[in-house]
Amino acid sequence: MQGTASHRRQPFEPWFQDRRDLDALLTSRPVAQGRPNSESRCDAGLMRWGIVGHGGIVSTFLSAARGVGHEVVAVVGRDAPKVAAFADDHDIGASSCDLGDLVGEVDAVYVATPHSSHRDVSVTLLNAGVPVLCEKPMAVNAAQVRQMIEISQLSGAFLMEAMWTRHLPVMAACRKWIQEGRLGEIQMVEANFGFNAPYDPNGRLWAPESAGGSLLDVGIYTLTLAELVFQSQPLSFDAEAELSRDGVDARLSVTAEYSTGGLAKLNSAINTDLGTDARIVGSEGHVDIPCFWRAEQMTLTSLEGEKVDEVHEPHRVNGFEFQITEVARCLEAGMMESPVVPGSWSLAMAVLMDEIRSRVGVVYPCDGEALS
Repeated sequence: MQGTASHRRQPFEPWFQDRRDLDALLTSRPVAQGRPNSESRCDAGLMRWGIVGHGGIVSTFLSAARGVGHEVVAVVGRDAPKVAAFADDHDIGASSCDLGDLVGEVDAVYVATPHSSHRDVSVTLLNAGVPVLCEKPMAVNAAQVRQMIEISQLSGAFLMEAMWTRHLPVMAACRKWIQEGRLGEIQMVEANFGFNAPYDPNGRLWAPESAGGSLLDVGIYTLTLAELVFQSQPLSFDAEAELSRDGVDARLSVTAEYSTGGLAKLNSAINTDLGTDARIVGSEGHVDIPCFWRAEQMTLTSLEGEKVDEVHEPHRVNGFEFQITEVARCLEAGMMESPVVPGSWSLAMAVLMDEIRSRVGVVYPCDGEALS
């Protein structure tokens, strides 16, 4: 490992020069309306999906899509023999190396390529008028996310980041508990997401060219939970990272302060097993959420240590089905984005992650590119 990088000049340092800049960012993009789907195929559960990429996450998407009655009819990849074999193994009717083969053949496309190609693949599809569900993170940096949103607006094609945690019923129930005051004043969010992956300089987790590191891969989940709890991005934060020999964040710790005075302590890693549990601490009790990123249950405990309430919301398939049915709902309604994960949310998250990377010294090759 290269060593530790940190930003410790002050306990907390605002990451926006003016809080109004953040407020404007979060409110700048209302849900837009496109042309209704006259065939109503999405609402009828007959939605036809294309997929770009054939990594491990795609099998999860396939199971969820088919589990809710949707079809996956085509897959596109860079290596013709590999993508053809994937299609055969997963009963997908068509395979190709050309994104253009999806145009006019599918109702939407799930983009599941490495982070570094999210923008390029999505932009090609959006320019052709194809609705896109793009794996998280939406793109490597905020400039790329802005470009994707602008092209979505110009083309009238639907775009949503596949941050599936925001769609989970447990998270809606958690928000309800908070709004009802059952936890009292929220004081702290603690969330960990870390695993120990073997070092591979050419692997997507470790290579700067693939936008590797823990932040974009799993740290985004911890930031998402904190945003769901506080309903805002942080007012200020501190960050410390252990960098790999190639300069990606192998382990990252972020301590953030929110406008309510609450704090979040968020840890992510690709070289350490940190688990995936979370706790939300309030003045009247705390909530424990096992495997928070794919949560199916949570427990509310009083200050005296007594269990007050619990929620069990098992997935219908594997948890991806909620974002898939949300895409179908939005397309049926003629919407260009989802209110659950709007473009403004994706952009604000990208801005925050850019700033975190800047503070700990993680730079990707595409960060300095000029966008046309």
